[in-house]
Amino acid sequence: MADKKKHLFRVWICVVVLIMCLSAAAMSEEQSNKTEVLISFDFQRQSTMASNQIALWIEDEEGHAVRTLLATSFSAGRRGYRNRDMSLAAWVASSQPDALSQNELDAISSATPSSGHLEYLWDLTDDQGNPVPEGFYRIRLEGTLFWESAVLYTAEIRTGEEVPGSLEIEMERNQPDNHENETMIENVTMTIHEEKGVNP
Repeated sequence: MADKKKHLFRVWICVVVLIMCLSAAAMSEEQSNKTEVLISFDFQRQSTMASNQIALWIEDEEGHAVRTLLATSFSAGRRGYRNRDMSLAAWVASSQPDALSQNELDAISSATPSSGHLEYLWDLTDDQGNPVPEGFYRIRLEGTLFWESAVLYTAEIRTGEEVPGSLEIEMERNQPDNHENETMIENVTMTIHEEKGVNP
């Protein structure tokens, strides 16, 4: 009788351990899957001065930048907006770069990219790498085309309620009749997808 009880106890322990392992694996798989937004566009580098400035950032409902994915070095790293206030004016208004240290600006600025198809991922985190609170956000892509002429692409997302698929994008031109360098940024897409993690 004692042997039977020991056997049943061992079986029970094995079942409990198996259930715990399966639960841990399911939780690990769930945590390894993450929602991301893929932003892609075609960039054609221009030969004119006062052009080729790009910024890609995410701002909250109040219009404050929470994450900058790209800001070209003239406007950001070298603070070119101080000398040419039309350079990435929307990004400057949202990001308030004068409140950032030079190290912070250097961390988000990059050289003007070469012509081609560009892709950037937003993993729903802020500039410090922390997950943003659930809520309403705008994904914005700005290009300074030629002096004051600019283009701004905007898509909206509500985190916590995101559904995989393409986001609707609104395009604004502050000088729609100015066709100088208008092909600098084209074929913009912003797509929500779930990145499947790989468990070790």
